[in-house]
Amino acid sequence: MDVTGGAGDVLVVFTGYGGTQAGAERMAVRATQGLAARSRRVTALVGAAHPDTVASLRTAGVPLYTDVEQLCRDRAGFAPSVVHAFDLARPDGPVEAVRLARRYGARLVLTPCSAPQAWPDPGRAGEVCRAADLVFALTAAEVAALRDLGVAATRIRRLPSASDLAGPVDARRFRRRYGIDGPFVLFVGRRTASKGYRTLLEAMALVWRQLPTTRFVFVGPDVDPEAAGHFATYADPRLHDLGTVDEQTKHDAVAACELLCLPTVADVFPLVFVEAWTCGRPVVSGAFTGAYEVVRHGVDGLVVPPGPVPLAAGLIELLGDDVRRRRLGAAGRRRAERSFGWDRVLDAYESGYASTPGPATTPAPPR
Repeated sequence: MDVTGGAGDVLVVFTGYGGTQAGAERMAVRATQGLAARSRRVTALVGAAHPDTVASLRTAGVPLYTDVEQLCRDRAGFAPSVVHAFDLARPDGPVEAVRLARRYGARLVLTPCSAPQAWPDPGRAGEVCRAADLVFALTAAEVAALRDLGVAATRIRRLPSASDLAGPVDARRFRRRYGIDGPFVLFVGRRTASKGYRTLLEAMALVWRQLPTTRFVFVGPDVDPEAAGHFATYADPRLHDLGTVDEQTKHDAVAACELLCLPTVADVFPLVFVEAWTCGRPVVSGAFTGAYEVVRHGVDGLVVPPGPVPLAAGLIELLGDDVRRRRLGAAGRRRAERSFGWDRVLDAYESGYASTPGPATTPAPPR
């Protein structure tokens, strides 16, 4: 799709997570790279950027600024037509984007990326949502949440999802590297309470009662200060705590696992679900708001109620039935091929830029 309307510079604004690269940050990076590859004039303003973010944007030839004063000083004649903010779980970037959109007289576009339960400052986040000329939502549940915040339906657009696989995956390489020769459950995510890593730790013993050879592999940084202590409590040779790994290793793990498990209770559309489906792996998800729209229960994965007992039951159900598990994974792969992809995401963004009217009169930017 070649959308030429609404042409002009785009300023992408987001705040990263410093030493870790969350899915929302990777989504913002991929969108920025993709827009640049489509010959859009894109500039990025990124706070607390992960080193991989900096390297990726520089490789794509995207001018990158980490300080708004530097941007304004070095680009005195800069006049973007669109300021696109990402991730309300890191609100400083989106709040700055509101100010910059008003400064430049640009359209303000927002991709919240995260569930309201994950917003550290719901008041400011709500103000950003209402200030935006266009808000992209990944699910119907997110649309409903935005409407509840007072965002007009005419300012909301649906956005498809996409995987962020680093390249060709190698399941055997992962198994050789970590000495895993049997079935394993994979958790990929930041170790926060909302992602459900503790629930999965508690469910392991219940799974082992029936399937004692099952291994559990955890990938992701310890964001919860107590995470390391929790893992020490559950020390077992069948538990592999890999911590933060490079993107290639993570994606090899996704290809190698029997299933991906993320018992999250506060999410919108986890990027890693699309990655699992792309690799033909089913997912077991927590029952976050909108989960049954994201995961087609019994078709490409399972949605389980909160708690270790129902989680263990769901894991045992799929681990004990190879035929069904593979069928769910195959359905996920077909869905990923049919419905997801970065071309679709970028088409939605460019169409939104082109069809969004000029800046609306909105309240003063949030403080």
